[in-house]
Amino acid sequence: MRGELGVSHAALTFAAVTLPGAVAFVLEPPLFLLADRHPRRRFVVAGLLLMATGCAAMALAGGLGLLAVGTSLFWLGSGLAVSLGEATLVDLHPDAPERVLARWALAGEVGDLLAPLGLVLAAALGAGWRGALVGVAVAALVGAGAMVRYRFPPGAAQASEAEPGAEPMRGSLRLALGRRELLLWLGAATLAELLDEVVVVFATARLAASGLSTAEVGGILATGVVGAIAGAAATERLLRRVSSLALLVGASALCVVAYGAWLVVDSAIPSALLLAVVSAAAAPMYPLTIARAYAALPGRSGTVNAVAHLFTPLMLGAVWGLGVLADRYGASVALAALMAQPVGIGVLAAATRRAERRRG
Repeated sequence: MRGELGVSHAALTFAAVTLPGAVAFVLEPPLFLLADRHPRRRFVVAGLLLMATGCAAMALAGGLGLLAVGTSLFWLGSGLAVSLGEATLVDLHPDAPERVLARWALAGEVGDLLAPLGLVLAAALGAGWRGALVGVAVAALVGAGAMVRYRFPPGAAQASEAEPGAEPMRGSLRLALGRRELLLWLGAATLAELLDEVVVVFATARLAASGLSTAEVGGILATGVVGAIAGAAATERLLRRVSSLALLVGASALCVVAYGAWLVVDSAIPSALLLAVVSAAAAPMYPLTIARAYAALPGRSGTVNAVAHLFTPLMLGAVWGLGVLADRYGASVALAALMAQPVGIGVLAAATRRAERRRG
């Protein structure tokens, strides 16, 4: 893409990541708040249409301008369609959000595996990255058509909108910000992203520096994806036997042990096996922590997503800080800092479990 458009790495990063991220950060929270007070279908369908439009614009882009517009539309649309799709599933299944979100996480892991394969297929057919984007646009349009007929449940805020004295959106936001439990679990859900996308960047650098070949590094990272899929698939079954908090405590403990061992091995096979265990243990963390966040503010899943955006600058700052650590002390030190995910989530889950036992 960079060579075809004739732009620098910095310019491409700004157009494809920085600008769209800023647009989404500013526009998504008020839209999420509105989605709690108006028919959810409109927002999800609009999100899918924005995704389709954004992909079409990127496919037609001959320079940075149209590419930036397309990626911004896609990011905003993805936030509406995906985040509110997740939120709607929780609203539909208020008694079993953990199991529903475990299936959602599994679908996401499978999608992460299929996406690069789709790009390879497009290249093999001679369509390239532009053809792949057209394919995504068509899929988004099909999804929008399906969602037009789908029946969405009303949230608590929407159901009370017509009542006299209904609280304004600012009241909903104040209510959410006053829920300590909500903020704690949203922070935990943010932590759960560290051993997902972030770890891949620093793991690639560490493994390459240890003398492994490109093929070996790729194979090790691939086992991590397989482990994540296996862990996500096992989560729903395990929830039939143990509570979500017990599963979080156990998964965090296993992750700490496996990740600590992975940090000190250099050979390919042990590294691949341990990374698969780490990924499997980390897989339940996001769906179970975000499920607790939704449960802390029932019926207002859009508001939960709006408040979650407050943690975006913290995550961006953390990633930047990890980069500084890697530059000064090496990728291994940055990777060691990612131990904050299983430790932090495990401590919160154990403390919450203890508190609930005392109350019950």
